[in-house]
Amino acid sequence: MKARLSWVFRIFTILVLGVTILTAYNNVFSDDTEVKARAADLARREAGCGDKCKLVNMRGSRGMIDEEIDYDFLDAGSFRVACRRANVVAGDYRCTVTKR
Repeated sequence: MKARLSWVFRIFTILVLGVTILTAYNNVFSDDTEVKARAADLARREAGCGDKCKLVNMRGSRGMIDEEIDYDFLDAGSFRVACRRANVVAGDYRCTVTKR
């Protein structure tokens, strides 16, 4: 019984490690050009100036769960866009914007 429990624990540990590695790769290390483009478009729409917005500063952070990007536009203010996957490991990003 003890050997079987040990085997189940090993399998569970390997599965958790695999999901963690997959999540880190998909959300942190993979290319996020599309997410950044979507976030920039959303921030510009919220600012109300579209392509005419003059970007003064942009900074962001990317983690295993979400990605946050702050945009500072001249004469329009600051906006934070937070993008998060529908599922932690996979799925499309859903972005929300807030004025700061």
